[in-house]
Amino acid sequence: MIMTNNKLDVRVYPIDEPKGSTLAFASIAVDGMVAIRGVRIVDSDKGVFVSMPQSQDNSGKFHDIAFPLSGDLRKEINEAVLGEFEAQANLVPEERGYEKPEQGTANIRSADEIILNVKVFPLAEQKGDTLAFASVGFDDDVAIRGIRVVNSEKGPFVSMPQSKDKEGNFHDIAFPLSGELRKAVSTAIIGEYKYQVAEKKQSIGERLAEGAEQAAQFAANAPARSVAKKAPGLGD
Repeated sequence: MIMTNNKLDVRVYPIDEPKGSTLAFASIAVDGMVAIRGVRIVDSDKGVFVSMPQSQDNSGKFHDIAFPLSGDLRKEINEAVLGEFEAQANLVPEERGYEKPEQGTANIRSADEIILNVKVFPLAEQKGDTLAFASVGFDDDVAIRGIRVVNSEKGPFVSMPQSKDKEGNFHDIAFPLSGELRKAVSTAIIGEYKYQVAEKKQSIGERLAEGAEQAAQFAANAPARSVAKKAPGLGD
């Protein structure tokens, strides 16, 4: 386990017989705020590199789910992960492992100390139970994307980005380290979601009212139409 100046708790799990380009998986706790799982150490033609957990969009492009917001922190994470990978790879499997407590628990920060930058994107048309997607920045250090606002019988709730294991169980990929911070994130996201929905409804209502007013003004100002009388003729 490596602890750095930016309080990175890094844990790496080498794959003894890689079947592809992935040499190891890693998890990172950032400054007592956020845990990121599913980080990969990847072998390539240009050397070994660190890949943050990713998701694929409808166009086939990949996007980082959780990532550092500065180049300096990304470099520090890369160096820490690769350094820990080398240390663990040089051990026999029986000597690998990490003692409890779980990552970051010794340095968890209070939610009141952390600045959250929340962005919410409501769906124009609800797809399944998903109402919106959201992203959150923590202290301008690290961000999590792919957070969902999910509809339920008890109202909307926040679901962190997840992956499914071979047994079909879901696990959070990136998440706040403390229940207090998770609650603060959920409260901020739900609050922003409700605000945007209310703003949209108000905007639609204002446009409808404006349209009705314009129609009424048009009707009031329109010249009266004269009805032409038929000239006497056959059939009168």
